[in-house]
Amino acid sequence: MLGISYNSLGQWSGDSATAPIKRKWYAPDGVTLQFAGNIGMFAGGASYSFIHDKINTELLYGIVPKFDAQEVLHLLTIKGVYKPFRKVQIDEKYSITPLRVGLGLSYYFRDQVSTSWDSSYPTKDYYWWTSSLRITGAAGASLNRSINNSKIKEVSLYSEIGTYDLIVTSAFKDPTLGPWDIMSFSVGTRLGF
Repeated sequence: MLGISYNSLGQWSGDSATAPIKRKWYAPDGVTLQFAGNIGMFAGGASYSFIHDKINTELLYGIVPKFDAQEVLHLLTIKGVYKPFRKVQIDEKYSITPLRVGLGLSYYFRDQVSTSWDSSYPTKDYYWWTSSLRITGAAGASLNRSINNSKIKEVSLYSEIGTYDLIVTSAFKDPTLGPWDIMSFSVGTRLGF
């Protein structure tokens, strides 16, 4: 039985629109679009899936518009998303991913931020962080919908609660900062090919 189906795929003579798609190794498995979440007010980019979609790696470009900052900020983030539990099927089209855990590294493209401090800053003990790099973390869940007969195989809507390294360490030093001061909320969608 396996030999028949393998040979059938090898000698595909059907309609090219329904033929199995073979992607290059660098072609993304999906596209992610996100609103908020410490990686820009708006972020989007390529998404790659590994280990039967248990792990996603995303390369996202983010932007913070001028109305929300003193100047327009541009960020590049690499983010890993781990899904430790299987999807829970609701019906034949819809499922829920009960937990998504993400860890990312963001780089700010700006003249005022750099990866090191110059000699005009007092000590390394005080300014221990770099102004251009942030480590982010998030956790959330997603609602997924399977799509048949389309180049897009699945649409996932997700929400996350996240934070980043500098604000977490500031909360340890400043007791007036509570959990709501250091957390951010984000929503996004992933289109899986």
